[in-house]
Amino acid sequence: MKKGQILVSNYTLVNDIEFNKTLILIVESNNEGIIGFVFNKESEYQLKDIDEKLKGIDLKIYKGGPVMNDTLHFIHRFNKFLTKSSKVTNEIYWGTEFKKAIELINSGKLKKDDVKFFIGYSGWDKNQLKDEIEDGSWHILKKINDNDILEDKSNLWKLKLEELGEYFKIWSNSPENPNLN
Repeated sequence: MKKGQILVSNYTLVNDIEFNKTLILIVESNNEGIIGFVFNKESEYQLKDIDEKLKGIDLKIYKGGPVMNDTLHFIHRFNKFLTKSSKVTNEIYWGTEFKKAIELINSGKLKKDDVKFFIGYSGWDKNQLKDEIEDGSWHILKKINDNDILEDKSNLWKLKLEELGEYFKIWSNSPENPNLN
């Protein structure tokens, strides 16, 4: 796996509460492991819910993954004021300067459409994810538009799974929880 790649969960993860119908942006890949964020699943929180100082910021927080879900992370488009961020794709960076990002949002120097916040993250040992891909739990997308990562598109998993071929089209229409079907 490389930084900037996108994982799409296979239909075989239908009973996995954390990863059913997910898309994950890989933000770090090294000898220690792999870190990514689920970018298509909203949490029940908004930024304004987590701190009094953020009351004016009306932004959704997404479920980044099951690891350390008491932590807050963010990705953003290039912004000359966020100098400590690491580049993930051509346009998207993994930010570390949370307070500065909030100041930039409040001042209008970072547009709300150019940032996405996450609770927790998804993480694997290098061989663990390799094994899960070989087992068919995950597919690596060949391409995705950076706008798709930052925008809120509820049907994006379905569209990306269908891009994998005819076989996947039937599964792309499965209910969120097939046990309730």
